[in-house]
Amino acid sequence: MRRFLTLMAALSVMCSCTTPVEENIFCTVTMHASLPDGRQIVSMTIDPSLPGNMFRNLNTGIDYTFPVFVNNTCTMQVQKGVYMIAFDGQVMFQDGNLANVRFTAWKNPINAVSLLKDNETLEIELKLMK
Repeated sequence: MRRFLTLMAALSVMCSCTTPVEENIFCTVTMHASLPDGRQIVSMTIDPSLPGNMFRNLNTGIDYTFPVFVNNTCTMQVQKGVYMIAFDGQVMFQDGNLANVRFTAWKNPINAVSLLKDNETLEIELKLMK
């Protein structure tokens, strides 16, 4: 009986010495925007007040605000999950001209995008609006 108690005490000490594993619940998302004609975007802004502009986590219902794209790229940190992403934005080109663009690839739950890794890169193929 004494050996059993000693063995149980030793096992308890060994099990309590492990470090707890903490899973990262956030994903760092890098988005690269591109246009069909290959022009470089100096900046792109997305107005969050427009209906249909969304970066929405379907799991939690949280809506995230888009950062400004600079030189075709932006980075943001979001909670891991499945996302609907769609927007109308305004781009400025190197020559100073402005244009309106649209992205709708992940606009509904059927074709939403999963962001489940610690780091994700999304290719955003924009459409020029006339």
